[in-house]
Amino acid sequence: MNTPKVLLWTGLVFSFAGCMGTQSGHLYNMKTGQASTIQMESPETSNGKVKGTLPDGVACEGQFSEISTENARKTTTVSPMLTENSVASVAVLNCGAGKVLQCTLARRQWREFSYGECQDQQGSQYSLVF
Repeated sequence: MNTPKVLLWTGLVFSFAGCMGTQSGHLYNMKTGQASTIQMESPETSNGKVKGTLPDGVACEGQFSEISTENARKTTTVSPMLTENSVASVAVLNCGAGKVLQCTLARRQWREFSYGECQDQQGSQYSLVF
């Protein structure tokens, strides 16, 4: 293989690997203002893993899945502003001791997440900003 072809294939491999990375966001408790971080694995895909911590330090992990904007508005009690060109996803995270965090997320087609809203079973609300 000659040098230009090797460089081309190397560039393609690194480009593809970059698409399969992670995206970090900040999770803000809307009552206390405390913040923590959340990481989305493979954010450009239609589903993937999520992990992070709540602002009080409790570890969470779960999954996100892309759904229609209409269904996103129906499935959760919190919903960020979803525009016509938004792609909606729902994430459900297990945060130990029976605590579940449900989030509605927005992004553009084939791009990383932009923002989201979350709520736990006790009614605590969170804002998610990437």
